[in-house]
Amino acid sequence: MYLQCNNHFTNQEIELSKDELWDLFKVSYKHYQTEVINDRKIYNRYVNDLISYHLPVFTSDEEAIRKHFQNLFCVYELLTDRKDLVEKYFTKSTFEKTDFSKMLNEFNHVEVILKDSNGLASFNRKQIKLITDFANRKNFFTTPVDENTIEKFFNCTLKKTLIATNLRYILQLLYSLSQQKMIPYNWVSLVVRNKMLAPQKSMIPSTRGAISSRLTELKNTTATFPEEEYVNIVKQLKEMY
Repeated sequence: MYLQCNNHFTNQEIELSKDELWDLFKVSYKHYQTEVINDRKIYNRYVNDLISYHLPVFTSDEEAIRKHFQNLFCVYELLTDRKDLVEKYFTKSTFEKTDFSKMLNEFNHVEVILKDSNGLASFNRKQIKLITDFANRKNFFTTPVDENTIEKFFNCTLKKTLIATNLRYILQLLYSLSQQKMIPYNWVSLVVRNKMLAPQKSMIPSTRGAISSRLTELKNTTATFPEEEYVNIVKQLKEMY
């Protein structure tokens, strides 16, 4: 009995056995490292490609088929519902069977408690200055901003909505920061909840749907997203801690 993998992943076949779940975790780790970390592939695309390419199973053994789908959907649930565990274990330089056992145990027995963030980030003065200079140089907003405004933006304490000349600029920065874990996963929710951004065309604070749609559009139509200069700025910010 074999689970065949598309050439997109590996030319090897993974034998279905009592260790199939371990095998699936290993291949998930491998492609997280190569695709998400190294190639900056969109996380949801990584998950969907991984699962879809591992769906086929060639056997007449009904029990083996049931077990295979149970294992595969265990991996899918882990990748989609427990990104905290993915970050904890799949970002490590190696992934051993002991890591697999710990990860699976936490997944099965430890509920995650999500703490709602009140702000995007608490940057130091050098970081705030770098972001402010970059935002003004790129004309993020219809009027120049000072360091105090940028600090309040990331603390989510702005009194007035910032009007973006083009949302693609500020969204690339925020997305780059989120990719490097410098702002929380729920950054879109924080921006929307605090009415911090509005497009110049409407002057109305952006909704979650509007920002998500714009991000999807940018990812699908931009050759490189985020652009290199945004990636470089975020690297500089990380070095300033």
